Amino acid sequence: MREKQKWKRIGPILLAAVIGTSGTFLPVQPHTSAHAQEPAKKKTDKKAEETAHLFMSAVLEERWADGYHLFNENFKKYVSIEQFPSIWKAKTAPFGKLGKPLAVKTADNQVHTSITLTYQAAPFPVDITIHLDPAGKIDDFFIPFYAAPPSQYKPPVYDKTDKYTEQEVAIGKGEFALPGTLTLPKGKGPFPAVALVHGSGPNDRDESLNSTKPFRDLAVGLANKGIAVLRYEKLTREHHIKAGMNPKLSLQEETIDDALAAVQFLDSLPEVGDQLYVLGHSQGGYALPRLLKEDAAHRITGGIIVAGPSGKFQDLMLWQQRAAAERAKKQPLPPEDLQAIEANLAFWEQQIALINNPDYTKEHLPEGFQLGNPYWWFELRDYVPAELAAKQQVPLLIMQGQKDLQVPASELTKWKNALAHRKNVSYKMYSDLIHLLVNAKGEPDYSEYNVPANVPEEFIEDISQWIGKDTRSFSDVKAGFWAYKEIQFMAEKGYLSGYADGTFGPDQTVTRAQAAKLLAKALQFDPKQKAGQAIFKDVPAQSEFLPYICFLNEKGIMSGYKDGTFRPNEPLSRAQMARILTEAFQLKGQPAKLFSDIRKDHWAFQSIHALAAHGIAAGNSNGTFGPAEKVTRAQAAAFLYRSLHQ
Repeated sequence: MREKQKWKRIGPILLAAVIGTSGTFLPVQPHTSAHAQEPAKKKTDKKAEETAHLFMSAVLEERWADGYHLFNENFKKYVSIEQFPSIWKAKTAPFGKLGKPLAVKTADNQVHTSITLTYQAAPFPVDITIHLDPAGKIDDFFIPFYAAPPSQYKPPVYDKTDKYTEQEVAIGKGEFALPGTLTLPKGKGPFPAVALVHGSGPNDRDESLNSTKPFRDLAVGLANKGIAVLRYEKLTREHHIKAGMNPKLSLQEETIDDALAAVQFLDSLPEVGDQLYVLGHSQGGYALPRLLKEDAAHRITGGIIVAGPSGKFQDLMLWQQRAAAERAKKQPLPPEDLQAIEANLAFWEQQIALINNPDYTKEHLPEGFQLGNPYWWFELRDYVPAELAAKQQVPLLIMQGQKDLQVPASELTKWKNALAHRKNVSYKMYSDLIHLLVNAKGEPDYSEYNVPANVPEEFIEDISQWIGKDTRSFSDVKAGFWAYKEIQFMAEKGYLSGYADGTFGPDQTVTRAQAAKLLAKALQFDPKQKAGQAIFKDVPAQSEFLPYICFLNEKGIMSGYKDGTFRPNEPLSRAQMARILTEAFQLKGQPAKLFSDIRKDHWAFQSIHALAAHGIAAGNSNGTFGPAEKVTRAQAAAFLYRSLHQ
């Protein structure tokens, strides 16, 4: 009982650190002994360990020049010899004077050799991880914000190791590449795949916290159900100091860029199909609408928001601090502890007021701001995830825990209200789920954060079923069909649908009106948005196609005829398709060999050959293009798919 009470007292501070920072210089991170469960290849590298020990001896004895000498040139670009002592002291200040060394571990991944040295500290041992480059020089180091008890994590009962394989991979390239783990189901692919995006703070690939590893649980659980999963170290973990030294680090660099790189990596794998999903937890869910907006190649099939805030980040932070203060008042705490909590709340209120002050922007930051990197906060100040998601069309699954003390259950209702007009969003509430994505008994008070637990199998099953339902299959389009991938993509995105009898009709022709709707949807046009009013005497005001036609006409992509008609029911020709695609995607160029049936004075000469130059249209085997031939539904899917992915 004494241990639980102590945990309850430090809970509000822990909460503020876990979700309340940008994850640069004010992070919270679990005890890294949890890495024992990672699939990373381990080896004993005496030279690497020697470098780490030399470094620690130097800094503990304050021989700063000796420690700095072990840095590689890349690391020195971010940390000067003058800055080094203050950075080290700031990172180790929460632990006081480090005691005797207790253990050393060496782990290799696709980016670094990482030496983790464990030292005695109060109240628990602390891990200091030194990242070495392939040449054996120090490229970065990671020190958690607080000491935590050793992990007691145990694999879940649904972890069937005979049903999947794991391999080490690297996400991205260059100095900020990230190591990750790809979990692949056994059997014949290609498989649907999910990229996992972390919450705030410098998380590892498993999103470990004390004795929970929710991302590892999700990876093995989904792999057992035939879904590939990619998880990776977060930027602010693997490149902790370098990232923290960037005064303009934003949500874009911290989360979005790497998530998009993870999706691109999955898209390159032959074992992975066209169904690519992103699951964002907490801050990762908050960032998901922005991530979808940045997905210019339209690779992402669907998004899964787990415990993701629907509104402004700073508003949630203030709610957290006020809720923590209210809970503290109900506990039998000493007066000095209550005063400290009230002072902490006053501090947050003052800082949040600075963020919300319209006099300040990311270009004009306030002096005296103390919540870490001010640019990070002001860059996202006006971002409201639910408002952006309301304008998007990518299918979503939004999941929330009833016992979540960091992102309240009421957020699910806010998501529902904001997205009420959308028909491709599913919601699920879990009565016992806490923010760590595990179930807890009784009334939550943060003591449950210290209890070993796993992601409930029901949670994983719901994700699996949602992905399964999102799979489109048509009786007349089998896996061997020449445009199978392209048709599946169009159906998954909601750009083209099949018929009530379960067929797609790949050989049916596409009308001009249907082509307008298809292209406008692919360009993310929402028919509820206002578009220029184009008046065509053969397109009635009540026509479902009018908003799409007006949109394309306004953009100069697709227009009508000189007689004031649009001819919506006229089949679309291949030449017309070439013209609208080149206008929509600004395509230019000519192939080495021109089509024999397209003269230079043909009205679509440039457009047709631009498609060929970009590999979108190959023409017929006899060297002709067939400009007057009618476009089929399968051809429309193929042309548009290639245009979106060129």
